[in-house]
Amino acid sequence: MTFRRLTVPLLAALALAACAAEAGAQPCLIFVHGKQTDTNTYTSYTAARNYWVSGSNDFVKTATKNFATPYYVVGYNGTRPYWDAQAAGVVANAIVNATNGGADGGGHRCAKTYAQGGTFWVIAHSMGGPVMDYILGNNDSSDPNFNFNGPYDQVAQRLSLAITVGGAHRGSQGADAVCLQSNILCSFIAIFIQSCDDATYWLRSSDDVQVRTYANAPAKNIYLTGGYKAIFGASACLNGEDDGVVQYASIYACNGSATASYDNTNVCNNANKQEAGGFRNLDASHENHDEERNASNADTRKAIPDGNWTCGGSPCAPNTTVASAMTTAQYITLLY
Repeated sequence: MTFRRLTVPLLAALALAACAAEAGAQPCLIFVHGKQTDTNTYTSYTAARNYWVSGSNDFVKTATKNFATPYYVVGYNGTRPYWDAQAAGVVANAIVNATNGGADGGGHRCAKTYAQGGTFWVIAHSMGGPVMDYILGNNDSSDPNFNFNGPYDQVAQRLSLAITVGGAHRGSQGADAVCLQSNILCSFIAIFIQSCDDATYWLRSSDDVQVRTYANAPAKNIYLTGGYKAIFGASACLNGEDDGVVQYASIYACNGSATASYDNTNVCNNANKQEAGGFRNLDASHENHDEERNASNADTRKAIPDGNWTCGGSPCAPNTTVASAMTTAQYITLLY
């Protein structure tokens, strides 16, 4: 099996086969975490950094090839809605700071600034998906919430792309249950897990809170990957394949119903996304929602429709096993 790289400038629709990354085009990776039940990642860099760690497993370390690639870790208030000043606003300002050469809370900075020709990719998990959708979909004066609470236009200008891992682009049926908008059993179980805080309310699968209602197509492509390792109990409340928290219809930003049932053979292709353009499939992993972000489970990866794995020079058939022991963090290292 081979894969098609995301080169800079980005090759349209990943049209070319694997090739060496351009000299000097190594990106700075900017990490954006997901939803939180407290404000720790907003007030503490350590908490924001530890979001990506489980014991000796470290997504950031792996994705940056043992820290050989420059990186910047963003912390924001994960209890606030994706569009909030302490969520999208903070993330947008942090990305601009990173592209200006500023340091994150741990003193890490990108090797080159935007003015010096630096290249920047965002890696976002879970709620980080709609946060980036909102920023990149409101970067132009014609967009419904242009620069709502941050320099969205500068972010769109300076980023090359974003990769979302288990992104809640269309919300989560888990959030529906927590907010008592699911069946009785799912809602009963969910209320013992967490409360329906503001962030959760805005991560429901209902159209009235969908980021696509408040943003246009993203100015830069958002590439999609996620897990299909169900979690006992929780996954029974999600339709189709899921990572135990977010269903495929949301992970892969599908048009139509946010609760449609999909699997690796039929998940929506690039022509059937929540916006007319700007979303592209990568692959799927046998990881649950936590394993996606902490690189703790090197497991099977599968091809999906319009993904970027190739078999014998052609796109792999959906559901083909393309790797037998690879975390999403390891997979990202193949893309640059």
